[in-house]
Amino acid sequence: MIPRHLSLVTQRPEREAALLAIMAVEEEAENAGRRSRQPYPYARAFFRILTGSSKLSTRSINQVPGVYWLKEDRVPLVRYEEAFDTLIRSRGRHCYAPLDTRLVHIMFPERAFSLSDRRVKRDRREADLYTRQENRRVREKEEAYQNLVAQAEIDLAFQTPETLRAWYESWSQQDVRDYDMQRMLWTWTERCPSLSHLVRSWYERAYEIVADVRDVAENASPAVKELERWMVPNKITLRSVWP
Repeated sequence: MIPRHLSLVTQRPEREAALLAIMAVEEEAENAGRRSRQPYPYARAFFRILTGSSKLSTRSINQVPGVYWLKEDRVPLVRYEEAFDTLIRSRGRHCYAPLDTRLVHIMFPERAFSLSDRRVKRDRREADLYTRQENRRVREKEEAYQNLVAQAEIDLAFQTPETLRAWYESWSQQDVRDYDMQRMLWTWTERCPSLSHLVRSWYERAYEIVADVRDVAENASPAVKELERWMVPNKITLRSVWP
């Protein structure tokens, strides 16, 4: 099916009048070798073809769909004449007040389609740009968080049951997620002999683990405390240097 705006016989008298007006004005200008000197030639040719009279009146204006002239609006008829002339001369590129932009769809549907297509593509580009920016922001935020978790995990490696509470209070205030806290803590407890009795299923929150570890540390013997201090990987290893 041929689109309406590409059909040889136009479906709207307003569109047909606009096309014939353009042809008439430009043919006259070509024959005369200069532009028409009469004011608003496109508008006057349009209304002559559409209504039979090139003189603009309230009746002829109100014959155009979407255009209504009311006396109480106090808009001079010449404003409408100028706006119609600009609309027709520009082939629908410019549609100024007091005309409604719906006239572009009626008189120049191919222009309206082009504008709509460009608008859709512009909106899609803006949406793609926003999506890329949002994805980058989320990615950078997640990378920053993972760096924070890595720092907390490194710091935890140098803690003993006696110092764990201070570690927890410091890093829990830096928005490290609770499930990451628990994951780090359970890995850390595996190196401490005094914590081997802890059962993961007993705990729902990281602070519960920290509280029990504190109780264990307070009740541990001096020998166990000393052993676990020496298990912290921050000791300098002495190596023999051979000459």
